Amino acid sequence: MRFEILLTALLFFGGTCLTGYAVRRLLKLKKEGIVCSIVVGALCWWALMELILVPMTMKLASFSSFVVVYSAAAMLFALAGLFCWRDILDDLKTFAENWKQYLTLGHLAALLLIVFELWFLHHHMYLEWDDTYYVNLANVAISSDRIYWVYPETGTLVDFDKRYVLSLWPIFYAWLSKLTGVAATVMAHTIMPWLMIPLAYMVYILIGKRLFEDNVQLQGMFLAFAVLVHLYMSGEHTTGLSFLTITPWVGKGILAAIILPALFYWLLRAMRDGGARNWIMLGVTGLGGCLTSSMGIMLTPLFVGIAVFLLTLQKRQIRYLAYGILSCLPCILLGLYYIRLTH
Repeated sequence: MRFEILLTALLFFGGTCLTGYAVRRLLKLKKEGIVCSIVVGALCWWALMELILVPMTMKLASFSSFVVVYSAAAMLFALAGLFCWRDILDDLKTFAENWKQYLTLGHLAALLLIVFELWFLHHHMYLEWDDTYYVNLANVAISSDRIYWVYPETGTLVDFDKRYVLSLWPIFYAWLSKLTGVAATVMAHTIMPWLMIPLAYMVYILIGKRLFEDNVQLQGMFLAFAVLVHLYMSGEHTTGLSFLTITPWVGKGILAAIILPALFYWLLRAMRDGGARNWIMLGVTGLGGCLTSSMGIMLTPLFVGIAVFLLTLQKRQIRYLAYGILSCLPCILLGLYYIRLTH
């Protein structure tokens, strides 16, 4: 299983990193580093999947056809990243020259805690009762070659559940399962934590660098505190903090642990720096959040709307409200489509 974990990690982090460099070049996000490229790439992969998956699900396309279409699209983005080899070399050179500054006590403590979190989850796995629906949804997609037409708990042919049809997160690890040959249940419970936990803390690394730009010590302390909060201050298994530690394959957990912090990060950048690129990435993040959970369709406009409304009042410039609405447009359209499906 170690080989399968390594193979999937190389596929995920390698592909998202190259995709991130391609998107960074397109949006002119220069000198942001490898961590930013991986985060940007992952968000773009999920947004791209939502764009492809929703119409293919509605047209009752086969799962195998989705795998071909989505794999080709993701591969094109990753191959485009190869043309950014100079940016990659520059980031590697910068990291090689400055890596010692990240050997702070906070960074080392955070690293040890993350390793402990991964070890704990690997040896003391918690199986969520929702797995009978969500993980089986991935299993059934592979076995029946239907995206969302077979009810995952009974195996009967039924109309899709309109509560989840716009947010089919299990299809993401079903896609990884199809590519690697690992069973979807094993992919979810054993391999996904090794992808999602590091990715979540990469987002916190970016937030810390933005909050404490001139103080590496505080960046390390912030990261260590973020890990501690997720490990020891959850209190209940259904809170956002607990999801990352015990069920990092659940879509609601990805929304809480990765998407919402990423929204905060891009909002922070947009408020401080402005620029269309930050608002575009805010919209991409929101669209990716729609894949993880149907709550993402509602929470993204709510979160971003309140933030830009307060920013508009502070700055007394209506353009911030307009930019916020435009960035939430994918979520708004999906929300309207959901209302049409259910009424």
